[in-house]
Amino acid sequence: MFAHKAAAAAATLILAASAHAAGGTDVGNTSVDDVTLNGQNADAFVFASGWNPHPGDTSGFGTSFDSYGSGAWSILDKMDGGSGFQGNSGFEFTFTHASGSDTQGTWTIRNTGASSVTLDLAFAIHAGNGAGAFLFDNETIGAGATLNGTWKIDWFTGNNQSTPGFSNLTVFGRDVTPVPEPESWGMLLGGLGLLGAAAARRRKQS
Repeated sequence: MFAHKAAAAAATLILAASAHAAGGTDVGNTSVDDVTLNGQNADAFVFASGWNPHPGDTSGFGTSFDSYGSGAWSILDKMDGGSGFQGNSGFEFTFTHASGSDTQGTWTIRNTGASSVTLDLAFAIHAGNGAGAFLFDNETIGAGATLNGTWKIDWFTGNNQSTPGFSNLTVFGRDVTPVPEPESWGMLLGGLGLLGAAAARRRKQS
């Protein structure tokens, strides 16, 4: 885990340098604790100037998240500043602003399916002329369970290096894997036991 976070931090520094050179938008004070889920900081983050993930663009991820998985990213849901989430089968999201703030608040993800799932989540916020994406690696969400999180924008934009207000949010997912329920494990182990017994009988007969 430490190696992953060190690699992510190094990648972020590279992106931050290029972002600042691009003209007025840089990583500022952004860090993994700017977005949390289930009481835990993000495993990694990336910031890119001039990037808007909202259309489904994951180019800003670069290679920063590659060491955490290899599946293709897809949009789980998204919203802009003036409307709610579009809705997506399998998950429901909420997103709120703290009172009087356009730079921080809370969010939730709910698994509406009938079984637990494990997946990688990328929470990508666009604000000003850039975006930050925060990765939660191998997050498990039980059937019907809701996980609570917080978010904060901590990068800078403009000549006065001010913190930009929220523009839109896109939540990406990959490597979505159903988690076998306890009874499923029991059936699997039972089946393996029967196969083992049959193989033992064949060995005795030969």
